[in-house]
Amino acid sequence: MMTAMVIAMLTAITVWWLLIQRLKDKPWMTQGVVPTSQEGLTSSAPKVALWAFLIVVASLFGIFASAYTLRMQGHGGLATWQPLQEPSVLWINTLVLVFASGAMQIARNRIDQDNIAGGRGYFFGAGLLTLVFLAGQVLAWQQAQANGNLGPSNPAFAFFVLLTAVHGLHMLGGLLVLGRTTVRLWRNAGTTNVVSRSKLRLSVELCTTYWHWLLLVWLGLFALLLST
Repeated sequence: MMTAMVIAMLTAITVWWLLIQRLKDKPWMTQGVVPTSQEGLTSSAPKVALWAFLIVVASLFGIFASAYTLRMQGHGGLATWQPLQEPSVLWINTLVLVFASGAMQIARNRIDQDNIAGGRGYFFGAGLLTLVFLAGQVLAWQQAQANGNLGPSNPAFAFFVLLTAVHGLHMLGGLLVLGRTTVRLWRNAGTTNVVSRSKLRLSVELCTTYWHWLLLVWLGLFALLLST
């Protein structure tokens, strides 16, 4: 119960902080070119595609979580569940991912204000922190096995690797897009072309949304692992 409360508090604080970072820059007062109807449709299509993808993947994680719970409860007459001793490094990894998501939000806020030079460092930093998070997840696998969790023969360990690996693969996919966007931010920092700057802002916005979603998914997975 205490662990679930800690995760809930961490989630609430994270969402509150990200919301404050977004609102304090007063995006509704940002001046710029009013988009035409065609430009609005063009910018909306990637957002709709991203949210459709996130919904599908969220359903996938929901299926994994249901299978995890059923297996833990011993449905199907399978062997008794042996609880996993979660590595302590997971707490550090979680904090690193919170910082990565926060850096992404700061980058978005500055780039939304046409301060590309001021935001690209935070954007790049978010990518580095994500790499640190992934390295920490690999370390967590090693620590879990060293803690006497019996490796793949233990269903709890197998599910732990599955859940963290699938989450990590989605982060790696996001890093590919983040890398391309980072290169564009460095190459086009001084551009005055309205269309180019609009595309940069859209790319950063999509990456930010994806990172916030990955953070929330991880907080849910972490809470599930700790509660069992």
